[in-house]
Amino acid sequence: MRSNMLEEDDVAARITNLIHHFDDLKKAHDAVLTAKDQITLLTPIREGAAQHAKVSAEDEMARKQRDQLHPWFTDRKLQLSLEHQAELERTGVRLQEDSERLNGEVKQLRRDLAGVEEDIRTNGGGRLAAIDADLAALAAKSSQQRQRFEAYSAAAAELGLQAPEDRVVFDANRARLAEVEQGLAGRSDALQEDRTALSIQESELRAKAAEIAAELTSLQARRNLIPLPQLDIRRRLCEGTGIKDSELAYVGELLKVRDGEAAWEGAAERTLRGFALSLLVPAEHYADVSTWVDANNLRGRLVYLRVGDSHTPKAAEPGTLAAKIAIKQGTPFRDFLHDELSSRYDYYCCESLAEFRRYPKALTVNGQLKGGRGRHEKDDRKDLADRRNYVLGWDNHEKIARFRTEQDEVQGKLKVVAGQLDRVNRELGALGRHNQQLGIVRSVNEFGEISWQATARSIEDLKVEKRALETTSDVLQQLMAKQQQVTGQLERLEDKAGKLQQRLGANEKDARDITEAIEECRAVLAETPVTDDGGVLAAVGRLAEEALGDKPLTYKNTATLESAVRNGLTDRIDALSKRIARAAESTVRQMAEFRNKYPNETTDFDASLEAAPDYTRLLEQLVGNDLPRFEDQFKDLLNRNTIREVVAFNAYLDGRRQDIITRIGEINQSLAGIPYNTGRHIQLEQQATADQDVREFGSDLRACSEGTIGDEDQYSEQKYLQVERLIDRFRGREGLTDLDRRWTAKVTDVRNWFTFSASEKWTETGEEYEHFTDSGGKSGGQKEKLAYTILAAALAFQFGLGSGKGAGRNVGSGRSFRFVVIDEAFGRGSDESARYGLELFQRMKLQLLIVTPLQKIHVIEPFVSHVGFVANTNGDDSQLRNLTIQEYREEKDRRGR
Repeated sequence: MRSNMLEEDDVAARITNLIHHFDDLKKAHDAVLTAKDQITLLTPIREGAAQHAKVSAEDEMARKQRDQLHPWFTDRKLQLSLEHQAELERTGVRLQEDSERLNGEVKQLRRDLAGVEEDIRTNGGGRLAAIDADLAALAAKSSQQRQRFEAYSAAAAELGLQAPEDRVVFDANRARLAEVEQGLAGRSDALQEDRTALSIQESELRAKAAEIAAELTSLQARRNLIPLPQLDIRRRLCEGTGIKDSELAYVGELLKVRDGEAAWEGAAERTLRGFALSLLVPAEHYADVSTWVDANNLRGRLVYLRVGDSHTPKAAEPGTLAAKIAIKQGTPFRDFLHDELSSRYDYYCCESLAEFRRYPKALTVNGQLKGGRGRHEKDDRKDLADRRNYVLGWDNHEKIARFRTEQDEVQGKLKVVAGQLDRVNRELGALGRHNQQLGIVRSVNEFGEISWQATARSIEDLKVEKRALETTSDVLQQLMAKQQQVTGQLERLEDKAGKLQQRLGANEKDARDITEAIEECRAVLAETPVTDDGGVLAAVGRLAEEALGDKPLTYKNTATLESAVRNGLTDRIDALSKRIARAAESTVRQMAEFRNKYPNETTDFDASLEAAPDYTRLLEQLVGNDLPRFEDQFKDLLNRNTIREVVAFNAYLDGRRQDIITRIGEINQSLAGIPYNTGRHIQLEQQATADQDVREFGSDLRACSEGTIGDEDQYSEQKYLQVERLIDRFRGREGLTDLDRRWTAKVTDVRNWFTFSASEKWTETGEEYEHFTDSGGKSGGQKEKLAYTILAAALAFQFGLGSGKGAGRNVGSGRSFRFVVIDEAFGRGSDESARYGLELFQRMKLQLLIVTPLQKIHVIEPFVSHVGFVANTNGDDSQLRNLTIQEYREEKDRRGR
């Protein structure tokens, strides 16, 4: 049925057209997916760049606040000092007035005391006066002796000597003084040597700390990693020539190791260091630069390169050092640097020593370099991983962090050395005191110089005599009492005047100090004036209020408060610097990932924060223009071409299905007129196939076209994926091409959508007599008879005979084309079935051309009118004779006789 009665469908062209339209759709779909993926990748880049800018702005604001701390607090101290100066002036005037009044009262009491003392002398007080004089002299002598005794005792105790209780002990101490002196001298020499060594070490550490501080200050004021001496040479060069420093770039400011090549960073830094510290001089500035360099003492070393106008750089070879180096976006020296890197630094970066030995110019990750003529070099004088020595790049956060770490280490060493030096100084100070104590002990030559007890006994004797004299006169007693009264008053007033004078002196000193402080504040403000940025000043004011809390701000605590606020700001700046570094690292990493994934879209910008506006513009272009345009194009192609093509393809296959059903019906009309057995005829029947592939294909094809006709907006990712699955099988999946080709041939051949059977029915009643799904269980003759019957019906259908399609065509004229060629059709069958077939063809008035061997000629002979007889008697001479059936019979009879 499939091969002989139903025509094969030509669907290859339709499938090719469908695949072609889907290829266009896939390109549009890929463009949509690519745009969405790019938007997904670019969105966090924009957000990261915005976060970096926001935190950088906060960092810049915090640094401005920190820079204004000293001017702001100095200005506040100036105002408070001026107020305090005015208060001191008022206090000084008041104290001066009080001092003058007390001095007048003291003078009057002194006159009164002089009068009382004169009355005492005239009333027998001469001996008393002499006793008082002796008592005073002896008291002074006793006090001096006691002081020297106590000093001697204390000194002797520190020196390990005994207290001089008597002359014997005193003499023993004198005998040991030389031994003590020698021991002190030896210890002093050892400590002096230690102090000298520690002082030298401290001086070196302080110089190193100052150098690091200067480098940090410079690094924080810029973004590159070029050493400070090189920048100073460029600064003086630019000042001397009038050239902008932006026009004279160091190579290191324009190069950095690419993201993802961190393992090679140390080796690249070491190899490129000399080149990185070279100054690039455009041709138009060459004359000025060379003249200034030649005429001035650079106080250092400078290498500069004259850069011409045109360069034709070649691309760096993959795997070389040059390929691992990125050039800063937008630099006018880009072509020159490309040329230099690709020609001078084409060292192959080797992962193993085997590779290193193989290449003529090579570099290992540990910094071993191999150049021309067998020259090898490895310089480990500086640590390969020490970022303090790095000079490549335009982001110096990591170098600042390394310098801060080194600064902390140096400060730690300074503290240790300072502690050791302080200990040595303390010991030297103690030795100095011991030498002083030794001098004190040596200064006492005689025991009598410190024997204060004898003098104390003489004082007691004089006091007894004085009391005896005082008890003999009442007038003298009264005068003595008045003397004591006036003396007491005088002492109190003098003490009060002295204290007042001290207050006056302290006030004058405070006035001088405050005047100096005011001048110092004015000098500071003249050098670093307060900014006119109100936002910065308001922020500093708020920080000061937070630090003060409930305490008032005075001219005395401004420095302490400034230090506290500065420490807080420094901590905040450090935290912001870390956030900036993290945001920069994350954003640059995302940029690098985007560039690696989409190199064509990023040829004009690099993976750096400076290129963030380029990434943002690309994102805005994608969101605002490209993605909507790609989606519209995709929807249009999906709806206008692909889905309509699928619908048309489905309709075509469905039409072919209907054609087959119609064809079977027409063939059955022919079969109804051909007797199969007496009173019975054959009818063909078709059923939908149970083949899983065919059924799933029909379901998938309908799903692709369902709900599409008449919709305004037919865009659906699901529809695209459904179509894609079919197209992939039509095209042939990778590794499954032959399987998919056979599947396509099967499911798109509509003849495979059916299974066929035959039913033998009674012609009168239409009832089924027997049903044939195949010819199994039938005899050979029955099989041939069934085949001839169906074949005859098919021929009748093809030629439009009988009651079926075209039955009336040429019927009236009795003429129609009914030519059939039968090639050995009866060779294997029985004579009866062959005769049945020939009679059936004769009734249908078919024009037969039968090709057959002679064994069936007796069956065929009654049904033919001409014979084309082919003979090859000798095997090398074929002959064809055209005979009528009568001539053939006569020839046969003659040869038979």
